[in-house]
Amino acid sequence: MKAYSWFQSLSPQQRHAAPYLFLAAAVFVVYANVYRNAFVLDDMVLIVQNGLLRDWRHLPDLLTGLTNSGAGMGGGFYRPLQMLLYFFIYQAFGLSTAAFHTLNVALHAANAGLVYRLGCRLSLRPGACFAAALLWAVHPLFTEAVAYMASTADPLFSFFCLSGLLVLLPDFTPRKIWLASMLFVLALGAKESAIVFPALTTITLFLVSKERLRPATYLKTWPLWLLAAVYMAGWLALQRAGYSVYDPRGVPDLQSYADNLANRVLTSLATLPAYFRLLVWPMGLHMERTYPVFSNFWSWQVLAGAAMVAAAALQILWGRARRGLALSWGLLWFAVAHAPNTGIVIPINALVAEHWLYLPAAGLFLGMAQTMAVWADRWTSKKVIVSVVTLAAMFLGAKAYLQNRVWYSPGTFYENILACGESTGREHNNLGLFYWGQGEFDKAIGQFRLVAADPGARMQPMMMGVHTNFALIYLRARMDRNGIVTPDEVNRALSQGGGQIPEAIEQLDKALELAPDFYWANQILGAIYAHLGNKEKADFYNNRTRATMPLPIPEQLLGRP
Repeated sequence: MKAYSWFQSLSPQQRHAAPYLFLAAAVFVVYANVYRNAFVLDDMVLIVQNGLLRDWRHLPDLLTGLTNSGAGMGGGFYRPLQMLLYFFIYQAFGLSTAAFHTLNVALHAANAGLVYRLGCRLSLRPGACFAAALLWAVHPLFTEAVAYMASTADPLFSFFCLSGLLVLLPDFTPRKIWLASMLFVLALGAKESAIVFPALTTITLFLVSKERLRPATYLKTWPLWLLAAVYMAGWLALQRAGYSVYDPRGVPDLQSYADNLANRVLTSLATLPAYFRLLVWPMGLHMERTYPVFSNFWSWQVLAGAAMVAAAALQILWGRARRGLALSWGLLWFAVAHAPNTGIVIPINALVAEHWLYLPAAGLFLGMAQTMAVWADRWTSKKVIVSVVTLAAMFLGAKAYLQNRVWYSPGTFYENILACGESTGREHNNLGLFYWGQGEFDKAIGQFRLVAADPGARMQPMMMGVHTNFALIYLRARMDRNGIVTPDEVNRALSQGGGQIPEAIEQLDKALELAPDFYWANQILGAIYAHLGNKEKADFYNNRTRATMPLPIPEQLLGRP
C-alpha cells in the first residue's frame, strides 16, 4: 500500500515514466555482472579478429560483406547494421568488453520498455503489460541474446520490429505504413529473421481492428509484403551464388533432416516441449545443444508438440471473442516470430537455440499476462497477483544474474556446456584449447584425450588439426596472444625439455595418416627430429615441408575458442 500511495503521489509525467525507468533499472541490475566477461566463441570472429573494424577505409567492405568476412573466413550472414554498430564501438572504445556488453544490455532495456508500450497501445491492461515486460526482461533464457556479445542481432532486429509496430498503432494509416517500412529495412539489416515483420503487422492489425474479419482490411500492408518479397529474392540470389546463410552442417543426421521435409516438420514439433520447458523452468541453460532429428510421429516429443499446436489452434479459433483475443494474438505472435527458426521451409544450423525465443516470447508473454489478469479477477486478489509476479521476477532475475557468469570466459562457457550433459569432440576440443592458452597443459591433455575418444570427432577431416594441437600441448609449446604457436615457439619448447616428445610424435603421425602432406605436422616433426639429432628423419620431414605449400592454419591450430 505504501508503494501504491507513493506512486499516486507522483505527477502524471512521472507516473508515465516510472514503468520504463523501473524496467530499465531491472535490466541493468540483472546484467550488472556481464561487463568483465571475455570474448567467447563467435565474439572472436565477429569482433576480435574482424580486421574491417579497424579502419574507416574498410567501411564499404564491412557494409557489403558477410559477418565472417573481416576475419578472412567464408560464410556468415549479411547483417550490415549489426556490423556497423560494432564498427562505431570499436572506433570509440577499441576491444572493450564493457562497451560491447553495454550495447546489448542497453538494447535489451529499450526493448523491455517497447514491449510494455506495445501492450499498452494494444489496449491491454497496464498492470498485465508491466508484468509481462518485467518477466520477459529478467528471464534467464535471454541471457544468450544479451550476455553473448555476438548476439547483438537479436535485440537489434527486435528493437526495430517493436518500434515499427508502435509506429503503426493504432490506425495503420498509409503514411505510418511507409514509416514502418523504413524500420523494417533497418530490422532486415540487423537480422534476416526480421522477414516476419509483415506477418506480425497483420496479426496485430487483426487484434486491434474492428473489421478484422474483412480481407480488405489487410490490403494496406502491401508495401511491407513487397519489401519482404524483394529481400527474399535477393537472399535466394545469394544462395545460388554460393553464400550459405542457413548451413545445416551442425545438425546430426544431416541427410535425413535437410533432404526430408516430413522429418523437418516432425523435428520442429518435437522442439516445442523443449522450448516450453525452458520458458517455464529455465534450468540447464547452455549453447551448443545437440537435439535429435525425428522421423517418427509416435515419439512422445512429437506427440506433445502436436498437442500444443492443436491446443493453440483451438484457442485461436475460439478466441475471436474479445475475452480470448489477446491470448490468440500472443499464440499467433509466437508462431509467426518463431517460424524462421523451425527449419521447416529452410533447414537451419541448429535445432534448439535459446536466443531464438527472444522476440517470439515477447508477444506470447503479453497475451498470456492479459489473459491471466482477466482470469484472476474471478479467482484471486490483486495483492496475490502482485506477490506472485514479484516473486517470479526475483527468482528469474537471480537465475539470470547467475547465468551471466557462464559467459565469463571460454573456460566457464564450455565447462557449463559439459556440465549440462553435452559431450562431443567439439566441446572438449575448445575447452582444451582454452586450458592450453592458459598454460594448464595437463587439463588440456585431458580434454584432447576425450576428443580422440569421440567416434564422431574421429571421422572429421579437421582431426589432423586436433592431433597437431595435441602434439604441441605434449611439447608444452605456448600460444602467443593471438592464439598462434610459431615455429620459434616450438624450438623454444624443445630446447627447454620438450615435454612428452614420444606422445607428441605419436599424435603427429596420426595427423599425417589423415593427410600425409599436412604442412604443419611435417614441419613440427622436422623440428622434433632435428632436436633429437636424427638427421635422416629431420631431413625427410623438412623436405616434405618444402615440397608442400603452407595451407591455411585450421581454426583449431590458429586460435582459442
